[in-house]
Amino acid sequence: MFAALTHRNFRRLWLGEVISLIGDRALLLALPYFVYQQTGSTFTTALLALSYYLPGLLFSPVAGVLADRWDRRRVLVTTHLIQGVVITGLLLAPVPGLVWVAYVVTFLELTVSTLSTPTAGALLPTLVGDEGLMQANAALSLGMTSARLLGPVIGGALIATQSIAGVVLFDAASFVLAALSFLRLQLPAPEPSARPVQAASLLGSWREVGREWREGLGIIRRSRVILTLMAVLGITSLGGTLIDPFYTPFLVSVLHADAETIGVLSALGGIGALLGSFASAWIAGRLPPRSLIAFGTLLVGLLMLRMYSLSALPLMFVLVPLLGVPMVTSNVALSTLIQRVTPDSHRGRIYGALGTTNALVGVLATVTAGLIGPQVGIGRMLLAAACLTLLGGLVALVFLPRQGETAALGSEQGT
Repeated sequence: MFAALTHRNFRRLWLGEVISLIGDRALLLALPYFVYQQTGSTFTTALLALSYYLPGLLFSPVAGVLADRWDRRRVLVTTHLIQGVVITGLLLAPVPGLVWVAYVVTFLELTVSTLSTPTAGALLPTLVGDEGLMQANAALSLGMTSARLLGPVIGGALIATQSIAGVVLFDAASFVLAALSFLRLQLPAPEPSARPVQAASLLGSWREVGREWREGLGIIRRSRVILTLMAVLGITSLGGTLIDPFYTPFLVSVLHADAETIGVLSALGGIGALLGSFASAWIAGRLPPRSLIAFGTLLVGLLMLRMYSLSALPLMFVLVPLLGVPMVTSNVALSTLIQRVTPDSHRGRIYGALGTTNALVGVLATVTAGLIGPQVGIGRMLLAAACLTLLGGLVALVFLPRQGETAALGSEQGT
């Protein structure tokens, strides 16, 4: 895993992604707290969550096309600088009567991120090559997990001592530092486009974007691997997103955990994710991605079933860190397989489609949790999420081709 960080370009991409995520996670902790503090309303806080999902749902398909069209290094640098500027608009939110600015700024900033996210994912295989993909994704997972642990700690400290303004300025600085890291990327010149040059017009440009987006959908339809991976990701994401509104209530009302215990469990989950990153690097090359995705997801579902059927707390201290290992390992394998079977010229569009799927799942899960959660109950909703995860593992096991078939399909997609 650490060998991947010896690649200078990958190290720069890794550093930029990690720095940016630390800032994002700091704000993700602080902003909902600030909004609830200002309004005292869970409804207004839920609206903030909706503003996280809508940009991906609305703009990810077009963003994926643009990630394939434009110079990826410039896209990463430009989008992060724009995000750094936009996020400073949150400095107005504490002004009486302007809390609504939090929703607008969040929506705008995440709209820009719909372009940077597929660009970074599409760029990774270019930096490390096919042989280094699993190790690179494991290293990226380790960095992302560390950022998710560190960011909330910084966000909590800053909002306690500097108010929301301190967190906003920290996040803005993280975008600028990430942009500087991306600026140092050294990439080969893109191959000249085979498309005929046409007279530019706004209507013509949007028609061309639409055509390229349909090309990406065509690749998805023709690839059994990508279709299956998108199905697995959609199903498991639905299960995972359903957990979010009910996990803390489960700990409090069913297992009678206090705030300190919840914090300990959160830390144990982070440790499990870190162990999963190391496990992914160790397993790379020993087991095919198909096995890691299918059996890893099935194991996650089984562990979730056990966790959410508990009536006492002690076993959670074992199951929570244990859950992180197969979860991260299967996610790393899934990312690696998508990158391997997708041609570089269309990789941004595939990531755009994945972004749209995730956003749609987020909206559906949020609405479902709000509408039927109170009637169904906390425990049953969490068990339903576990069953969805098991379903995702079964889909992977049944429909993902074996290693030789996957390699042949990947070669076919690249031609």
